[in-house]
Amino acid sequence: MNGGEHTVDHPLPEDMFGATTVPQALERAAAAPAGITVVDRHLAETPLPYALLASSARRAATALARAGVGPGDRVALVSSTSPGFLLALFGAWRAGAVPVILPLPHRVSTLAETVDGIRQRLDHVDARCAVVADAFADLVADGLGADRPVLTCGQLAAEREATTDPAPADADGLAYLQFTSGTTGPPRAVTLTHRQMLTNAAVCCERFRLERDRSVHVSWLPLHHDMGLISALAAMAYRIPLVLMPPEEFLFRPDSWVDALSRHRATSTVAPNFAYGLAARGMRLRPRALDLSALQVCGDGAEPIRPTAVEQFLEAGAAHGLRPEAVTPMYGLAEATLAVTMGEVPRRIVWDHVSREGLEVGGTARPVPPDAPDARTLAVCGHPVPGVRVEIRGPDGKPLADREVGEIRVHSPALMHGYWSDPEATAEAVHDNWLHTGDLGYRTPDGLVVCGRVKDMIIVAGRNLYPEDYEHVAAKVEGVRPACAAFAVPGTERMAVAVEPAKGVTDHADLAGRVMTRLKEQLGHAPDKVLVLEKGTIPRTSSGKVQRGRCRDLCLSGEAVVLAARAR
Repeated sequence: MNGGEHTVDHPLPEDMFGATTVPQALERAAAAPAGITVVDRHLAETPLPYALLASSARRAATALARAGVGPGDRVALVSSTSPGFLLALFGAWRAGAVPVILPLPHRVSTLAETVDGIRQRLDHVDARCAVVADAFADLVADGLGADRPVLTCGQLAAEREATTDPAPADADGLAYLQFTSGTTGPPRAVTLTHRQMLTNAAVCCERFRLERDRSVHVSWLPLHHDMGLISALAAMAYRIPLVLMPPEEFLFRPDSWVDALSRHRATSTVAPNFAYGLAARGMRLRPRALDLSALQVCGDGAEPIRPTAVEQFLEAGAAHGLRPEAVTPMYGLAEATLAVTMGEVPRRIVWDHVSREGLEVGGTARPVPPDAPDARTLAVCGHPVPGVRVEIRGPDGKPLADREVGEIRVHSPALMHGYWSDPEATAEAVHDNWLHTGDLGYRTPDGLVVCGRVKDMIIVAGRNLYPEDYEHVAAKVEGVRPACAAFAVPGTERMAVAVEPAKGVTDHADLAGRVMTRLKEQLGHAPDKVLVLEKGTIPRTSSGKVQRGRCRDLCLSGEAVVLAARAR
């Protein structure tokens, strides 16, 4: 797992898929009987066979060409998961364009801010046009300006003429711009080629042990997120049935995801950790007939993996045939297209119990019993996927031994070529074809453990405090909404924890006091201050991750409405 080891051979897209570009992969999939099924929260189904998607993509490509889109042009897509969105996405690839998927607003109150953010991203990538969901068109068209056409998914679907041949596509040419989440800074657009995307998709197919005659993949993840997009591309390119659910449908009724897993006899799915906690809760509170016996891989990634959510999901699912080894931890990031490490399939998830004091003071992951007073339980995210190498380096750039905490660095055949129009950020992130991830972690015999972010680390009196610990403990206090943010006060060795009150909580001073008490009891070093903020203040990325730096800025500038504060 270090830089000196020989690079493991990885599956090639031309061997696994018989294609090296996305349009080629779709044309080959069109010959298969499988396809995509889009379902809503009530499991109403809209079938979209790969053959129909391929023919519809040809017509969408014609409509885009009429709008002036040519090979290499960037096409922004602003829509939730729907058949119309899918044909627009694959139509852009068919036209030789470079799609850029942007998120929808979380709520109407953020509409103006979201439209402004969309416009900034359109300008950043110099998009030729924007394709938006029909229902969203009137809300955003005026705000996106008159300098580029705004089309709807319905307009592309209405095109009757179909192009015969896909625009020439270079396997090593630009295929997609993936905006990063922006958890520790402004979002950047990762440049990815067709080969990089399909190489990572091939690796996922191999590690998920997909089989064409029996595998079914189900996902509610937004397709603007790398985990959602690459897993969907893998299913399409491997020509297996793919079931997609719009993310807002899952958030409105989380039970619908588990219901879809059961109804469609899913063999694989991927989701962030919180989703498994919601699924477990739904199975406990709303007993119903389910069959989860076909599930082989439940990929868990994109955020810290908590044992409570995993164990509750496995316990609740066991009554419905879920295997105890089904949950598979994963680590990845957009700059590596997606997958970096993954747990072995089938093998039960491995937890590493380490001393919190060892992490904070010495930067060493010292094993302790699970019930030790200062135990911190972390998921082991497995070994690098084929073709990938991982190193752990200290601040001086030297490699570290097992269980020494340092920055995770990645070498991968699917590593980005760079950030779009941002050579300085690219030079900062990539050195000699090694990605400096900014993530903190360490090695164990069972694989990689991720324990934090370099930029989010809070240093107090020589101790490295992990904001994830403070947020996790604060969120478990009764009356606190799930979103919490811990951050350092710049230029000082002080830290604050921001929380939001749950519905019906009116004694904000009492809430701040209870949070402070819980943090003192469980973490030893309490923050200097607990802030109770107005609901909806703590900012998140489009994928739901807390933006600690932005929350800090809102609090320090006075923009955040502070309902109560409690000093240590």
